[in-house]
Amino acid sequence: MQSKRTWAKCLLLVLPLGGSRALTVGPISGSPLRAIFSDIDGTLVHYAKDFEKHGVRLVTSDEEALTAIVEGPGGDRRACRLLPSATMGPACVSERTIELVDSIRSHGVLFGVVTAARKSTMLKRWPLLPECDVRVCEAGSRIWVGDRLDEEYATRFESVCGPIDREVEGAETRPEPLWRFYRQLRDEIPGLELDAKSYFGMFRARTRGNIAVDSALRAKIESALPADISWATNLGHFDFYPSAAGKGEAVVYLQKKFGITRSETACLFDDDNDLPMAKQCGIQMLPGLTSESVEAAAARHPSWQIAEAAGQGVFAIEECLEAILQRVKGEQQQQVMADDIDEIMSQVEAKLLSEREYAKDEEEEEHPAR
Repeated sequence: MQSKRTWAKCLLLVLPLGGSRALTVGPISGSPLRAIFSDIDGTLVHYAKDFEKHGVRLVTSDEEALTAIVEGPGGDRRACRLLPSATMGPACVSERTIELVDSIRSHGVLFGVVTAARKSTMLKRWPLLPECDVRVCEAGSRIWVGDRLDEEYATRFESVCGPIDREVEGAETRPEPLWRFYRQLRDEIPGLELDAKSYFGMFRARTRGNIAVDSALRAKIESALPADISWATNLGHFDFYPSAAGKGEAVVYLQKKFGITRSETACLFDDDNDLPMAKQCGIQMLPGLTSESVEAAAARHPSWQIAEAAGQGVFAIEECLEAILQRVKGEQQQQVMADDIDEIMSQVEAKLLSEREYAKDEEEEEHPAR
Protein backbone atom coordinates (compact mmCIF):
# COMPACT_ATOMS: atom_id res chain seq x y z
CA MET A 1 0.00 0.00 0.00
CA GLN A 2 1.29 3.45 -0.85
CA SER A 3 2.15 5.75 2.06
CA LYS A 4 0.17 8.88 2.83
CA ARG A 5 3.13 11.00 1.70
CA THR A 6 3.22 9.21 -1.67
CA TRP A 7 -0.47 9.84 -2.18
CA ALA A 8 0.07 13.50 -1.27
CA LYS A 9 2.82 13.77 -3.86
CA CYS A 10 0.67 12.16 -6.54
CA LEU A 11 -2.17 14.55 -5.82
CA LEU A 12 0.04 17.64 -5.82
CA LEU A 13 1.68 16.76 -9.12
CA VAL A 14 -1.55 17.70 -10.88
CA LEU A 15 -1.61 21.13 -9.24
CA PRO A 16 -0.13 23.96 -11.39
CA LEU A 17 2.86 26.06 -10.34
CA GLY A 18 3.17 29.72 -11.23
CA GLY A 19 6.18 31.27 -12.94
CA SER A 20 7.88 30.84 -16.27
CA ARG A 21 8.43 27.54 -18.00
CA ALA A 22 12.05 27.68 -16.85
CA LEU A 23 11.14 26.47 -13.37
CA THR A 24 7.87 24.58 -13.57
CA VAL A 25 9.13 21.02 -13.09
CA GLY A 26 7.08 19.52 -10.24
CA PRO A 27 9.39 20.12 -7.25
CA ILE A 28 7.57 17.77 -4.85
CA SER A 29 8.47 14.83 -7.10
CA GLY A 30 12.11 15.90 -7.18
CA SER A 31 14.30 18.11 -5.02
CA PRO A 32 13.34 21.53 -3.63
CA LEU A 33 15.57 24.46 -4.51
CA ARG A 34 17.91 25.22 -1.60
CA ALA A 35 20.78 27.23 -3.09
CA ILE A 36 21.55 29.64 -5.92
CA PHE A 37 25.03 30.50 -7.14
CA SER A 38 25.27 33.53 -9.40
CA ASP A 39 28.03 35.05 -11.48
CA ILE A 40 28.30 38.82 -11.07
CA ASP A 41 29.51 40.64 -14.21
CA GLY A 42 27.16 40.09 -17.12
CA THR A 43 24.75 38.16 -14.92
CA LEU A 44 23.82 40.02 -11.74
CA VAL A 45 25.28 43.38 -12.78
CA HIS A 46 25.50 44.86 -16.26
CA TYR A 47 27.51 47.31 -18.36
CA ALA A 48 26.00 49.90 -20.69
CA LYS A 49 28.33 48.89 -23.53
CA ASP A 50 26.66 45.46 -23.48
CA PHE A 51 22.98 46.13 -22.79
CA GLU A 52 22.78 49.10 -25.19
CA LYS A 53 23.28 46.60 -28.03
CA HIS A 54 19.92 45.06 -27.04
CA GLY A 55 17.78 48.18 -26.89
CA VAL A 56 18.32 49.14 -23.24
CA ARG A 57 19.32 52.74 -22.59
CA LEU A 58 21.32 54.27 -19.76
CA VAL A 59 19.18 57.32 -18.92
CA THR A 60 21.21 58.80 -16.05
CA SER A 61 24.45 57.87 -14.31
CA ASP A 62 25.88 59.53 -11.18
CA GLU A 63 29.22 58.00 -10.27
CA GLU A 64 29.49 60.10 -7.10
CA ALA A 65 26.12 59.00 -5.74
CA LEU A 66 26.61 55.51 -7.28
CA THR A 67 23.13 55.59 -8.81
CA ALA A 68 21.73 55.22 -12.31
CA ILE A 69 18.48 54.78 -14.22
CA VAL A 70 18.11 52.45 -17.19
CA GLU A 71 15.22 52.17 -19.64
CA GLY A 72 14.17 48.97 -21.40
CA PRO A 73 13.01 48.57 -25.00
CA GLY A 74 9.39 48.91 -23.87
CA GLY A 75 9.96 52.09 -21.89
CA ASP A 76 10.10 50.49 -18.44
CA ARG A 77 12.64 52.12 -16.18
CA ARG A 78 14.70 50.74 -13.31
CA ALA A 79 16.55 52.53 -10.54
CA CYS A 80 20.02 51.04 -10.21
CA ARG A 81 23.12 51.08 -8.06
CA LEU A 82 26.48 51.67 -9.75
CA LEU A 83 29.17 49.16 -8.83
CA PRO A 84 32.86 49.98 -9.28
CA SER A 85 35.25 47.83 -11.31
CA ALA A 86 39.03 48.04 -11.40
CA THR A 87 39.19 47.74 -15.18
CA MET A 88 35.74 47.92 -16.83
CA GLY A 89 34.09 50.99 -15.31
CA PRO A 90 30.83 51.14 -13.35
CA ALA A 91 28.13 48.50 -13.74
CA CYS A 92 24.41 48.56 -12.97
CA VAL A 93 22.50 46.36 -10.54
CA SER A 94 18.81 47.19 -10.26
CA GLU A 95 17.04 47.84 -6.98
CA ARG A 96 14.47 45.29 -8.15
CA THR A 97 17.25 42.70 -8.39
CA ILE A 98 18.19 43.49 -4.77
CA GLU A 99 14.56 43.06 -3.70
CA LEU A 100 14.18 39.74 -5.52
CA VAL A 101 17.32 38.26 -3.96
CA ASP A 102 16.17 39.42 -0.53
CA SER A 103 12.79 37.77 -1.08
CA ILE A 104 14.35 34.49 -2.26
CA ARG A 105 16.63 34.41 0.80
CA SER A 106 13.68 35.14 3.09
CA HIS A 107 12.27 31.77 1.96
CA GLY A 108 15.35 30.00 3.31
CA VAL A 109 17.28 29.65 0.03
CA LEU A 110 21.04 30.19 0.21
CA PHE A 111 22.31 32.83 -2.24
CA GLY A 112 25.97 33.13 -3.22
CA VAL A 113 27.89 35.20 -5.75
CA VAL A 114 30.83 33.66 -7.61
CA THR A 115 33.12 35.94 -9.60
CA ALA A 116 36.60 36.22 -11.07
CA ALA A 117 36.93 39.76 -9.71
CA ARG A 118 39.90 40.54 -7.49
CA LYS A 119 39.60 40.96 -3.72
CA SER A 120 39.81 44.76 -3.81
CA THR A 121 36.94 44.97 -6.31
CA MET A 122 34.83 42.55 -4.27
CA LEU A 123 35.32 44.57 -1.09
CA LYS A 124 34.32 47.81 -2.83
CA ARG A 125 31.22 46.16 -4.28
CA TRP A 126 30.23 44.27 -1.13
CA PRO A 127 27.85 46.93 0.35
CA LEU A 128 26.23 47.58 -3.05
CA LEU A 129 25.50 43.98 -4.02
CA PRO A 130 22.48 42.06 -2.72
CA GLU A 131 22.88 40.54 0.73
CA CYS A 132 24.56 37.16 0.26
CA ASP A 133 25.22 34.08 2.35
CA VAL A 134 28.43 33.29 0.45
CA ARG A 135 30.84 35.38 -1.62
CA VAL A 136 33.46 33.83 -3.89
CA CYS A 137 36.00 35.81 -5.89
CA GLU A 138 39.28 35.40 -7.81
CA ALA A 139 37.91 32.58 -9.99
CA GLY A 140 36.89 30.48 -7.01
CA SER A 141 40.09 30.81 -4.99
CA ARG A 142 38.83 33.08 -2.20
CA ILE A 143 35.60 32.33 -0.26
CA TRP A 144 33.75 34.24 2.43
CA VAL A 145 30.96 32.45 4.31
CA GLY A 146 28.97 35.30 5.78
CA ASP A 147 31.63 37.80 6.79
CA ARG A 148 34.29 35.17 7.55
CA LEU A 149 37.09 34.32 5.15
CA ASP A 150 37.27 30.54 4.68
CA GLU A 151 40.99 29.98 5.14
CA GLU A 152 40.57 26.19 5.34
CA TYR A 153 39.37 26.11 1.73
CA ALA A 154 42.38 28.09 0.52
CA THR A 155 44.86 25.60 2.00
CA ARG A 156 43.73 23.04 -0.61
CA PHE A 157 45.79 24.76 -3.32
CA GLU A 158 48.33 26.73 -1.28
CA SER A 159 51.17 24.76 -2.88
CA VAL A 160 50.13 26.11 -6.29
CA CYS A 161 49.60 29.81 -5.54
CA GLY A 162 50.92 30.45 -2.04
CA PRO A 163 49.25 31.28 1.31
CA ILE A 164 46.10 33.40 1.37
CA ASP A 165 47.53 35.87 3.88
CA ARG A 166 50.18 37.00 1.38
CA GLU A 167 48.76 39.91 -0.58
CA VAL A 168 49.85 40.42 -4.14
CA GLU A 169 51.09 43.65 -5.69
CA GLY A 170 52.90 41.75 -8.40
CA ALA A 171 54.23 38.29 -9.11
CA GLU A 172 57.94 38.90 -9.49
CA THR A 173 59.18 36.91 -6.49
CA ARG A 174 56.45 34.44 -5.65
CA PRO A 175 57.92 30.94 -6.02
CA GLU A 176 54.79 28.81 -6.58
CA PRO A 177 53.86 27.23 -9.98
CA LEU A 178 51.09 29.74 -10.76
CA TRP A 179 53.50 32.66 -10.53
CA ARG A 180 56.32 30.88 -12.31
CA PHE A 181 53.91 30.42 -15.24
CA TYR A 182 52.97 34.10 -14.95
CA ARG A 183 56.64 35.08 -15.39
CA GLN A 184 57.04 32.62 -18.26
CA LEU A 185 54.16 34.23 -20.16
CA ARG A 186 55.53 37.69 -19.40
CA ASP A 187 58.98 36.80 -20.72
CA GLU A 188 57.96 34.79 -23.78
CA ILE A 189 54.91 36.58 -25.26
CA PRO A 190 55.59 40.19 -26.27
CA GLY A 191 52.52 42.41 -26.14
CA LEU A 192 50.64 40.28 -23.62
CA GLU A 193 49.24 42.30 -20.69
CA LEU A 194 49.36 40.50 -17.33
CA ASP A 195 47.55 41.55 -14.15
CA ALA A 196 48.25 40.08 -10.70
CA LYS A 197 47.48 43.08 -8.51
CA SER A 198 45.46 42.19 -5.38
CA TYR A 199 45.05 38.59 -6.56
CA PHE A 200 45.87 35.66 -4.27
CA GLY A 201 44.82 32.66 -6.34
CA MET A 202 44.71 33.79 -9.97
CA PHE A 203 46.10 36.21 -12.52
CA ARG A 204 44.61 37.65 -15.69
CA ALA A 205 46.03 37.98 -19.20
CA ARG A 206 44.75 40.38 -21.85
CA THR A 207 45.50 40.21 -25.55
CA ARG A 208 43.55 43.39 -26.41
CA GLY A 209 42.25 41.79 -29.59
CA ASN A 210 45.73 41.27 -31.03
CA ILE A 211 45.43 38.09 -33.11
CA ALA A 212 49.14 37.31 -32.98
CA VAL A 213 49.30 37.72 -29.20
CA ASP A 214 46.13 35.65 -28.78
CA SER A 215 47.54 32.86 -30.94
CA ALA A 216 50.87 32.89 -29.08
CA LEU A 217 49.09 32.68 -25.72
CA ARG A 218 46.90 29.77 -26.80
CA ALA A 219 49.94 27.95 -28.17
CA LYS A 220 51.78 28.44 -24.89
CA ILE A 221 48.75 27.15 -22.96
CA GLU A 222 48.72 24.08 -25.19
CA SER A 223 52.42 23.35 -24.79
CA ALA A 224 53.44 24.62 -21.37
CA LEU A 225 50.47 24.96 -19.00
CA PRO A 226 51.35 23.15 -15.73
CA ALA A 227 49.10 20.23 -14.81
CA ASP A 228 47.90 21.84 -11.59
CA ILE A 229 46.81 25.10 -13.27
CA SER A 230 43.57 25.67 -15.19
CA TRP A 231 42.36 28.57 -17.32
CA ALA A 232 39.15 30.06 -18.67
CA THR A 233 38.10 33.06 -20.71
CA ASN A 234 36.05 35.72 -18.98
CA LEU A 235 34.69 38.85 -20.69
CA GLY A 236 37.34 38.37 -23.36
CA HIS A 237 40.23 37.95 -20.91
CA PHE A 238 42.19 34.83 -19.91
CA ASP A 239 42.14 33.83 -16.24
CA PHE A 240 44.67 31.37 -14.78
CA TYR A 241 44.14 29.70 -11.39
CA PRO A 242 44.84 26.46 -9.46
CA SER A 243 42.95 23.46 -10.83
CA ALA A 244 41.73 22.76 -7.29
CA ALA A 245 40.08 26.19 -7.29
CA GLY A 246 37.84 27.53 -10.06
CA LYS A 247 34.14 28.30 -9.89
CA GLY A 248 33.07 24.67 -10.24
CA GLU A 249 35.32 23.46 -7.41
CA ALA A 250 34.14 26.31 -5.18
CA VAL A 251 30.49 25.34 -5.73
CA VAL A 252 31.18 21.66 -4.98
CA TYR A 253 33.00 22.66 -1.78
CA LEU A 254 30.09 24.85 -0.66
CA GLN A 255 27.49 22.21 -1.52
CA LYS A 256 29.32 19.76 0.74
CA LYS A 257 29.77 22.38 3.45
CA PHE A 258 26.05 23.18 3.57
CA GLY A 259 24.78 19.66 2.84
CA ILE A 260 23.17 20.68 -0.45
CA THR A 261 22.96 18.42 -3.49
CA ARG A 262 23.45 19.25 -7.14
CA SER A 263 19.73 18.81 -7.85
CA GLU A 264 18.91 21.35 -5.12
CA THR A 265 21.13 24.03 -6.68
CA ALA A 266 20.50 26.64 -9.38
CA CYS A 267 23.14 28.55 -11.33
CA LEU A 268 22.85 32.01 -12.94
CA PHE A 269 25.60 32.68 -15.48
CA ASP A 270 26.61 33.99 -18.88
CA ASP A 271 30.28 33.32 -19.74
CA ASP A 272 32.87 30.60 -20.37
CA ASN A 273 34.43 30.60 -16.92
CA ASP A 274 30.95 29.90 -15.47
CA LEU A 275 30.54 26.58 -17.30
CA PRO A 276 32.24 24.41 -14.61
CA MET A 277 29.94 26.03 -12.03
CA ALA A 278 26.87 25.39 -14.20
CA LYS A 279 27.86 21.73 -14.54
CA GLN A 280 27.64 21.30 -10.77
CA CYS A 281 24.07 22.64 -10.56
CA GLY A 282 20.73 21.06 -11.38
CA ILE A 283 19.15 24.20 -12.84
CA GLN A 284 20.89 26.52 -15.29
CA MET A 285 19.54 29.96 -16.17
CA LEU A 286 21.19 32.50 -18.48
CA PRO A 287 20.26 36.19 -18.56
CA GLY A 288 22.64 36.53 -21.50
CA LEU A 289 25.02 34.68 -23.80
CA THR A 290 28.36 36.46 -23.62
CA SER A 291 30.38 34.17 -25.89
CA GLU A 292 29.93 31.81 -28.81
CA SER A 293 31.07 28.88 -26.68
CA VAL A 294 28.35 29.53 -24.09
CA GLU A 295 25.78 29.85 -26.88
CA ALA A 296 26.98 26.50 -28.26
CA ALA A 297 26.85 24.92 -24.79
CA ALA A 298 23.27 26.14 -24.35
CA ALA A 299 22.36 24.59 -27.71
CA ARG A 300 23.76 21.26 -26.49
CA HIS A 301 21.73 21.47 -23.27
CA PRO A 302 18.05 22.10 -24.09
CA SER A 303 17.19 22.06 -20.38
CA TRP A 304 19.17 25.27 -19.87
CA GLN A 305 16.83 28.23 -19.69
CA ILE A 306 17.67 31.44 -21.56
CA ALA A 307 15.78 34.57 -20.53
CA GLU A 308 13.37 35.95 -23.10
CA ALA A 309 15.00 39.32 -22.39
CA ALA A 310 18.49 37.86 -22.86
CA GLY A 311 21.08 40.58 -23.27
CA GLN A 312 18.84 43.29 -21.82
CA GLY A 313 20.85 43.59 -18.63
CA VAL A 314 18.86 44.16 -15.45
CA PHE A 315 15.60 43.19 -17.18
CA ALA A 316 16.97 39.75 -18.07
CA ILE A 317 18.29 38.93 -14.58
CA GLU A 318 15.03 40.13 -13.03
CA GLU A 319 13.17 37.72 -15.31
CA CYS A 320 15.34 34.84 -14.06
CA LEU A 321 15.00 35.80 -10.40
CA GLU A 322 11.21 36.23 -10.72
CA ALA A 323 10.97 32.70 -12.10
CA ILE A 324 13.11 31.31 -9.30
CA LEU A 325 11.05 33.12 -6.67
CA GLN A 326 7.83 31.70 -8.11
CA ARG A 327 9.28 28.21 -8.01
CA VAL A 328 10.41 28.58 -4.39
CA LYS A 329 7.00 29.90 -3.35
CA GLY A 330 5.28 27.10 -5.24
CA GLU A 331 7.46 24.42 -3.66
CA GLN A 332 6.84 25.72 -0.17
CA GLN A 333 3.11 26.03 -0.82
CA GLN A 334 3.02 22.44 -2.07
CA GLN A 335 4.94 21.29 0.98
CA VAL A 336 2.39 22.92 3.27
CA MET A 337 -0.43 21.33 1.27
CA ALA A 338 1.27 17.95 1.42
CA ASP A 339 1.57 18.26 5.20
CA ASP A 340 -2.11 19.20 5.39
CA ILE A 341 -3.08 16.21 3.26
CA ASP A 342 -1.00 13.94 5.49
CA GLU A 343 -2.86 15.26 8.51
CA ILE A 344 -6.27 14.81 6.87
CA MET A 345 -5.44 11.28 5.74
CA SER A 346 -4.19 10.41 9.23
CA GLN A 347 -7.49 11.62 10.65
CA VAL A 348 -9.43 9.63 8.03
CA GLU A 349 -7.44 6.48 8.80
CA ALA A 350 -8.00 6.96 12.52
CA LYS A 351 -11.74 7.42 11.94
CA LEU A 352 -11.94 4.31 9.72
CA LEU A 353 -10.05 2.29 12.32
CA SER A 354 -12.38 3.52 15.05
CA GLU A 355 -15.41 2.63 12.94
CA ARG A 356 -14.02 -0.86 12.27
CA GLU A 357 -13.42 -1.37 15.99
CA TYR A 358 -16.94 -0.16 16.77
CA ALA A 359 -18.44 -2.49 14.13
CA LYS A 360 -16.46 -5.39 15.56
CA ASP A 361 -17.74 -4.65 19.06
CA GLU A 362 -21.32 -4.45 17.76
CA GLU A 363 -20.89 -7.80 16.01
CA GLU A 364 -19.60 -9.45 19.16
CA GLU A 365 -22.54 -8.09 21.18
CA GLU A 366 -25.08 -9.39 18.66
CA HIS A 367 -23.32 -12.73 18.22
CA PRO A 368 -21.55 -13.54 21.47
CA ALA A 369 -19.15 -16.45 21.34
CA ARG A 370 -20.59 -19.68 22.68
